[in-house]
This record gives sequence, C-alpha cells and structure tokens, in this order.
Amino acid sequence: MKISQLFIYAAGLALTAVATVAAESAEQWLNRYYENPQPERFEAAVHELSRSGFFERPGNVPLAIGFFAGVFRQNPEQVDLWVMNTRGLPRAHQRLVAAALWYSGHRRGREYLQAYAQVVGPGMRGEIERLLAMEPVLRDTPVCSASSLNLQWGAFLATGEAQHIRNVLAALGSDEPALGAKVRLALAEKAASHERVYEICQTELERQSAEVRERMNTAMAAAKAQ
Repeated sequence: MKISQLFIYAAGLALTAVATVAAESAEQWLNRYYENPQPERFEAAVHELSRSGFFERPGNVPLAIGFFAGVFRQNPEQVDLWVMNTRGLPRAHQRLVAAALWYSGHRRGREYLQAYAQVVGPGMRGEIERLLAMEPVLRDTPVCSASSLNLQWGAFLATGEAQHIRNVLAALGSDEPALGAKVRLALAEKAASHERVYEICQTELERQSAEVRERMNTAMAAAKAQ
C-alpha cells in the first residue's frame, strides 16, 4: 500500500471512530459507563442530559447523583474544572451536581452544598441541611426508598462495583412490601440488560437468608425470561 493510500485509510478510520462516539448519546454513555469509562465526555454529556430533559424524568435525579458521585470519586483531579464548566446549567441541575460532589466525599462537596443552601427556598434549604448532617459514604448508604435504590444504581453504572448491587439486594428483605417489590422489579430489569448485575446476584445468592434467596430467584428467573 502506498504511503498516500495509507494516510487516506488512517484518516478514514479516525473519522469513523469520531462518528461512532458522536452517535452515542449522553444517556447511552451513562448507561454503559462502567464498561468503558470516558470521563473526558463528562461536561458535554451533562449539558446534553440537561437539555434533553433527562433530569426531569421520574427517578433520574437520584440516579444521576449516584452516577456523578461515582465519576467524581474516580476523577478527583477533574472535579474543580467540571464544576466550574457546569455553572451555566439551570440552578436545579447545578444543585444535582453539588449533591453528587458531596456524596463523592470530595473535599469541596460540603462547601458547594452550603453555598447552594444560601440561595434556595426554605424547603430546599432544609433538604440540603439534612443531607449535610449525614456522612457522605455512598457505598454504605442503605436502600430504604425508591430514591436510594436509584442512587445505588447510578453509582453502580459509574463504577461497576459489586457493593452497590449488594446494597440493593439487602433491601429484598425489607419489611415494606412495596419497597421489596420495587427492588425485585429493578433487579430483574437490570440483570436482564447488564450481565455483570446478573453475575453479582448469582454470586451473592448463597450468602442470603432463605427468604431473600427466594425473592432473588424470582428476580433472576424474570431476568432470564426477558
């Protein structure tokens, strides 16, 4: 192959790669992030998610907080720049980023949340103050509601860490039937679309109580059927 032809071929490959990345939406980037982390896309993806209305869909705020917290924890050297470059987002979405920063355990998280508490209404201020009274350890946050379930799922999408799925599994034994049902449905859905989730559930199966094992088996059977 001539050198000129080689350059044309290489340029074609490069353009194809760029087109492939561009074709992947921010939501697709988020949903498969742990399989192929691309933190360099963070700023553009956050703005795209904001414009598309992703954060307004039910359950997506805690999911995004968990996801962003995981990405922040893995890339602490990028956090200051990312926060600065997302200041043009709507205020509600800036608060989301600030909450994720706090959950990540980053040194600036408390500072950013305290600043937002000064410019919001009493209701939101109270919510922020309750958050600040907690310990920002996402890996140890129990699943006790639909929001905390989505929080753990978002963190898993960022990191792929089994602990976040274990936290979800722990809620299968909840005394609240409605929560247990939501967890079963979520596990069935996620295990069907994410092989790693299915593998983690299978590994954890024998470590659970008989009641939880029965509920896990129901969820896994539903996942296989999908």
